[in-house]
Amino acid sequence: MTAAPPTLLARNALTERYLGSPAGTAAVWPDSPDPARLEAVHGALEDRFLTRPAFLEAVEVERLESDLNGVLDLLFSLPDRLFDGDAHAFAAAVGLRPEQARIALRPPVPEPARIGRADLYHDATGFRLLEFNISSALGGFDTPELNRLLLEDERLAGFAAREDLRFPDAVGALADLLRATARNAGCDGDTPTVALMDWWPGYRKTEPKIRALAALLERYGVEAVPCHTGQVRESGGRITVDGRAVDVVHRYFTLGELTADAASLARAEELLDAFARCGTPVVSPLRTSMHGNKRALAMLWEERCRSTYEPAEKALVERFLPWTHELGDGPAEVRGEEVDLLAYCARHREDLVIKPSHGLGGVGTVLGRSVGEQEWADALDQAARGRYIVQELVTPYPEAFPGRSADGPSSWALNWGAFLIGRRYAGAFLRGLPTDRADVISYDNKAYAGCVFQAGRP
Repeated sequence: MTAAPPTLLARNALTERYLGSPAGTAAVWPDSPDPARLEAVHGALEDRFLTRPAFLEAVEVERLESDLNGVLDLLFSLPDRLFDGDAHAFAAAVGLRPEQARIALRPPVPEPARIGRADLYHDATGFRLLEFNISSALGGFDTPELNRLLLEDERLAGFAAREDLRFPDAVGALADLLRATARNAGCDGDTPTVALMDWWPGYRKTEPKIRALAALLERYGVEAVPCHTGQVRESGGRITVDGRAVDVVHRYFTLGELTADAASLARAEELLDAFARCGTPVVSPLRTSMHGNKRALAMLWEERCRSTYEPAEKALVERFLPWTHELGDGPAEVRGEEVDLLAYCARHREDLVIKPSHGLGGVGTVLGRSVGEQEWADALDQAARGRYIVQELVTPYPEAFPGRSADGPSSWALNWGAFLIGRRYAGAFLRGLPTDRADVISYDNKAYAGCVFQAGRP
């Protein structure tokens, strides 16, 4: 692949300085004399790495943190804005079945802990939010270890020292949140015991990553217990796992798993009853599944919602969130104009993307520009009969990355996974692909992993 043109070399001045320094002329790989550290990072991050980190200016960090908090505030406000506070009506509107809503909304809880990971592209104007995974069942917490390993490279370490670069530690922020949750529940918030808990049928697959997070949390004074729901017992008014009393449950199980069939639903009811009796908080509670649904993002573009916005809220949605709409047959309002939605989507194929309203890894995503008219028409027809949204296509700004050979830099597109924990931006991890095959940038599509350094604040 030929070298990227100069206009694509750097997204900001900090990146330009890096690429013009000795550090930026060659690939940087994770390295360490400790094989266990290398093995942990390689296993957690798919064993495919970008050839350099990405960089954020201080002003970009501040804007990103503000924008993520603003969108999350809007998402959490949707039941009140649009459904007169009726959370069950909101649950039905985003596609939850009655039994799922019943599970998600019990026991009653105040506003859920703010924990999530936003998927973002950076286009020529700034970051654009593609989706917001509002849940504790997130990957990417291992990424700060990649930052540390890359700093073993003397050239990068020298550049980071000259620019006073740092990186937030998402695990440290998570540990702070878990301690605060324990204190709010009347437990010891200094050294809480936290169950990292998945649904028992899926635990065999997720256990290695859960154990890796447990080891990271223990560095911060959190006693983390990897486990599955089948290990839960109730003893002396406490939730226990293999005889160990736990203060907080960090949830990996999903609403879909708990309501997959009648037996799972019955077990879920028993489990949540036990948590409620023992006063054991769940981070994050199942109700966050409603707010992280892409249909909820689509509601932010509906005129009935836009009519409730303050000027700053309206500006945020228009700048940060691509136009998004639930896909279905019938009329729709698109930027103030009433249209037949499917006909509009057919006419604007190259500018749109179809996505499942709830899903991961880009599975089921169709980009209009990557298929022909008939294939797009078939995809629209099928999606209109299911639970899908249509979204304005965002094209990520190409960035130059050092080549793995003597061919020079090549052009890559990045998917940024930015953590919000509490009200803090807590770092980001990258997934990247060469721009000529970057329709859907995900690990399922063999994306490469990377990390981010930032200027100006810890």
